[in-house]
Amino acid sequence: MRNFYIVVLSSLFLFSCSGDDNTVTPILDTVPSIPSLVFPTNNLVCTNFNLEFDWSRVVDGDGDSIQYTIDIATDNTFTPVLFTATTTETVNTFTLEKGTTYFWRVKATDSAGNDSGYSDIQTFFTEPDAGVNTIPNAPVVLSPSLGELVSGTNITLDWDATDEDNDPLTFDLYFGDTNPPVLVSENINVSTFDVIVSANTTYYWRVVVKDDKQGATIGQIWNFRTE
Repeated sequence: MRNFYIVVLSSLFLFSCSGDDNTVTPILDTVPSIPSLVFPTNNLVCTNFNLEFDWSRVVDGDGDSIQYTIDIATDNTFTPVLFTATTTETVNTFTLEKGTTYFWRVKATDSAGNDSGYSDIQTFFTEPDAGVNTIPNAPVVLSPSLGELVSGTNITLDWDATDEDNDPLTFDLYFGDTNPPVLVSENINVSTFDVIVSANTTYYWRVVVKDDKQGATIGQIWNFRTE
């Protein structure tokens, strides 16, 4: 009889300790990271009213596709939102009014419907007397040329820019291995800049040309690849 009790108790112990192989572990969908605002930079004054807005690309941890919502307002509470757009790109162009203070922000939404938080709010101004000043011409790439394959670890970025009013010019340089590139230097007074690069990488860069009357022209994004 004693052996019988031992067998019964052992069986109960085995059943009580067995796991449920049919248990379903829920899959949690992650929220996208918050985009960073690239251009226009905070407190910028510009006379280019057909303005291209740039922000950083975010990657969803689950591999979901991402779209972005950009809001522009004349009040930092965004009440009301003056301009808005939803896009899968990281740039969008709006035509703005002269002599106005604007605020802007961006958020990301993945294909599962999860929203990131909004980015930090940045503000900028449009010049009321833009007609008095001719904004600088768009910069022209000199070296490396668009799409060029280059060698070495030290590269000199070289560009040219002119202004019909012959105003003195300064430059903001955006550079990096992401598109759009990030701001690396502001108010450069020469049209060259040395960068350190890695092999077998595509780099993107852009120049914003500014005159001394608060006029600004945004250059296109150029790229080159290293060997």
